[in-house]
Amino acid sequence: MRTAKEWKQYFESDQFEKEYTYKNYDLGITYTKEKTIVKLWAPTASEVCINFYAYGTEEEEKEDKEKRLKEESSIYEKRVPLIRGEQGVWSLTLFGDYDGVYYDYFVMVDGKTKQTADPYATACGANGIRSMILNMDRTNPKGWEYDKGAREKIECPFIYEVHIKDFSYDENSGIKQAYRGKYLAFTQEGTTYKGDGIHPTGIDYLKQLGVTHVHLLPPYDFGSVDEMGKDSQFNWGYDPVNYNVPEGSYATNPKDGAVRILEFKKMVMALHKAGINVVLDTVLNHTYSPDSWLNRTVPYYYYRQWEDGSLCDGSDCSNDTASERSMFGQYMKQSILHWVKEYHVDGFRFDLMGLHHTEIMNEIRRELDQLPDGKQILVYGEPWSASPTLMKEGAIPAVKQNVSHLHERVAIFCDSTRDAIKGHVFYGKVPGFVNGKQGLEEKIKHSVVAWCDGSENWKPKAPSQIISYVSAHDNFTLWDKLWITLRKEPKYDLRDEEIVRINKLVATIVFTCQGMVLMQAGEEFARTKLGEENSFCSSPTLNQLDWERTISYGDLVEYYKGLYQIRKGFGAYRYMESDAHRYCRFLNCKQKNVVAFLMDNPIKGETYEQLFVVYNANKKDVKIQVPEGSYRLLLDDQSSNREKEQIIIKDTVIVKAQSGMICAK
Repeated sequence: MRTAKEWKQYFESDQFEKEYTYKNYDLGITYTKEKTIVKLWAPTASEVCINFYAYGTEEEEKEDKEKRLKEESSIYEKRVPLIRGEQGVWSLTLFGDYDGVYYDYFVMVDGKTKQTADPYATACGANGIRSMILNMDRTNPKGWEYDKGAREKIECPFIYEVHIKDFSYDENSGIKQAYRGKYLAFTQEGTTYKGDGIHPTGIDYLKQLGVTHVHLLPPYDFGSVDEMGKDSQFNWGYDPVNYNVPEGSYATNPKDGAVRILEFKKMVMALHKAGINVVLDTVLNHTYSPDSWLNRTVPYYYYRQWEDGSLCDGSDCSNDTASERSMFGQYMKQSILHWVKEYHVDGFRFDLMGLHHTEIMNEIRRELDQLPDGKQILVYGEPWSASPTLMKEGAIPAVKQNVSHLHERVAIFCDSTRDAIKGHVFYGKVPGFVNGKQGLEEKIKHSVVAWCDGSENWKPKAPSQIISYVSAHDNFTLWDKLWITLRKEPKYDLRDEEIVRINKLVATIVFTCQGMVLMQAGEEFARTKLGEENSFCSSPTLNQLDWERTISYGDLVEYYKGLYQIRKGFGAYRYMESDAHRYCRFLNCKQKNVVAFLMDNPIKGETYEQLFVVYNANKKDVKIQVPEGSYRLLLDDQSSNREKEQIIIKDTVIVKAQSGMICAK
């Protein structure tokens, strides 16, 4: 019997790679009405058997005596051995229609037998304990064959990060109770606050805000919520169990494995109909527990190990997956392609991407590029890990300092921009440019050109590699962060005009930076979690979008809407080539805490050939010399829709305290 250390040495040997790397993307179940082909990669197993069930859980079996009697003379009493083939793949052909049959495996390794679900499963029962053979065609909503995202039409992404439950849990959302907190909430049109018929909520709100991509916090099957439990449970979902199956707690019936898939597709279809693309938060860097289906099938293979054989924990979640081992790399690619082909997904955000190596990220990018419209599928991630890890020798971690090793269309969250604008992400009281810290003008300038000016010890290839943002699900909401840095005693649920004004300045900076823009849902209406910086398992009422705030902070919502329209209409923010930063010229401002620049339009023939932009982070107004010529005011401290007023700016201009200004020539 091998030790953990010996398994590590064996798995990382050239011999193992050569003998057991399987490159076909057909592991798991291949279903037709006539037959089902079962394949499982288990090179260390001495025996593999499949077990069949009528139900997704034992509890359901006990509840239904009649069905149990039926099982006595059916396929459900069978335990069928699989046959070992080349590259460590075990397979079996089942003749007949197995649609709707649940299954799991017995896998024997080193004389020990483990019961496990299929790590490659694409359907499952409640809580993912049993996998499911399923005719995917019957999970397609009407018109699914014609469903298509707006990938080709979107040149200037505006990414909106939202949790599925947060989106519609608020009882005032106007969304029917059966859909609240579910996939189907995204399918209900015409919803308004308390049903008032005036203030849009739900998908109608997203459309009028201008969002191009909805980034869904992990929507695959995760382990931290009991799918059969109370609706008041909550978790962000960074706890993967079945990577290739939608989460059941967001479905109206988690017991039937087909329902979650149908309803997920209905959600995607509704968003696509609204002109909005769908991005999945993808957590391939760790599993909910080391006692996963992957580990029960091939012990130790899928996990990164220290030299003594113990598991690495760079995720701070008790384990790291080993993306540099070829068969987990294959697993990642098969999973990503499954979500695109089966669910028509338009993008992927990689959690703790710094725990993956650059080559697997580039391979995923290349695989997607080969698909129809595949080059428009977004790929981005967090360029860091939570703690140290140990990659195989020669692997290059996908961290910020190695961004130049990534494909130019693999993007990173830019924490440098985030922290320069609003202050340190972990230390609540440490401010940034907008809320009182001095000497950050140069970092703000680097942020404007997406850090492509070669000013730091890391350099992106192009703005296409940079996600400009100041808020996401992790850490304080922007509103809470501003309260903490600006007031001794935060009163998060009160409106404070200075903080609203600074919030508008923050948005102005982010939306005039090159690269792509992302924000946490609700940033545009002063979302608060009452100072809770890690709400991953807090109550759904703390986490939910409070739709009333879209009314009480309606001026802020309108400001964000106008900013995106300015951004979308100016070519420099759609131009993602490596020389994009050369179209920006910073002006020599005498005042501290002020940044001003001219942004030329690289795309000829558009309405405006140049923008003149100023950020004033001071608590007093500043007078700025206007570059030669005259400009039309587009945005100031009051409104992001000044263009219609045809106000001309020339010679000098007063930029109000703690505000931004955008003018156009």
